[in-house]
Amino acid sequence: MNQRDALLSLAFRRVYFSLLFLGSFVGSPSFGQSCPQGRIDVAELTARMEHTNDPNVIFRSSAIAESAILPVLFRLSKPGMSAETVAGAAQVSLAKLGDENAITELNNELNAGTTFNPPSQAIGKLLLVGNRRAVAILMTYLAAHPEPVMVGFEIDSPYDLRMLLIIGLADIVENAPIQTDGKHRGAIEDWIDWWTRGKENPIPLSVSTAFQHPYLQCLGRKVEWGFPMAMVDLGGTGDPRVVPVVQKLAGMGYPYQGYAGSRSPYIWLRHDCAETALAKWGDAEAFDIIEHELSTNAYETAILKLQIIGGRKAMAALMELKFFNPAYVASQPLMHALAQMVQDPPLQADAGPTVENVRKWKEWWSKNKDAAKFVSHPTFE
Repeated sequence: MNQRDALLSLAFRRVYFSLLFLGSFVGSPSFGQSCPQGRIDVAELTARMEHTNDPNVIFRSSAIAESAILPVLFRLSKPGMSAETVAGAAQVSLAKLGDENAITELNNELNAGTTFNPPSQAIGKLLLVGNRRAVAILMTYLAAHPEPVMVGFEIDSPYDLRMLLIIGLADIVENAPIQTDGKHRGAIEDWIDWWTRGKENPIPLSVSTAFQHPYLQCLGRKVEWGFPMAMVDLGGTGDPRVVPVVQKLAGMGYPYQGYAGSRSPYIWLRHDCAETALAKWGDAEAFDIIEHELSTNAYETAILKLQIIGGRKAMAALMELKFFNPAYVASQPLMHALAQMVQDPPLQADAGPTVENVRKWKEWWSKNKDAAKFVSHPTFE
């Protein structure tokens, strides 16, 4: 089995690893923890952190306020806890913000794994930390284990934990040794050789440093903290400085993996977020890719992307779908999306995909496509 096939065969396990150690794919809404356009209300964020059972509240607050909420993170943090607990999220946040004690705790958890605190849990947390120290700890662990580290017996599907480790690393290391330029194949041996020979110093993923505006910096930190839909929010700003950053993100990671982070409302790969962000910004090529997806088995995802992009061009792409025709039965997701994209739609979002309802939409669009008022999709982060 070649490297590409081996990576593809790990797709299911990658999902399992994400769900088990990095959190549910269905991220909770931001609920007042969106990046502010002005002053950061530290008191409000602190109050939410003190009274939550949701680890995402901890991660979002840390991404927004950074060192300003260190006191509450110190109170909440406990070692040996999953990142899906408030205590574990606080520990990860402290380590990500540079706290030496927290990063030492994670190093100890990884290298003294037990039945109750397996190395996979510590790996998941260190991947979320994602800074230079965390990458160094993970690479040192990888170099110290030249033989397979078999896990997954509890799901009757044993696999080498090191494969999932390098896939996760490729998503957070900008200069990961996975390029097909003849120098590296992206195999475990390539990673170990790259690290032990000291050819390059790992460059951790950085998004926020590309911007000067506080709001863009905050969205960049949200991406760094595992909230990939912040990419789409970046695209929605229309700022041209967003484009090279999103393109960089789109080019990271292994093909067919591109893990976007577990804290998303959708089961999307990184390229899904990047395409939607670029298309929302106004990139014609990215829009064409999404429009083409309408004719594939991924059409429901494409419908959702176009709903998020919004505007006349996205609406036209949906209205001109071959299957959105009185001779066919349109899908319910399409009916829902159309009703969310315009003011005063002819039908509500829960209207059934009947031939009559399709005809109503077609007639409405024919009369109103030049005068329709479109609804902007709310920001995610």
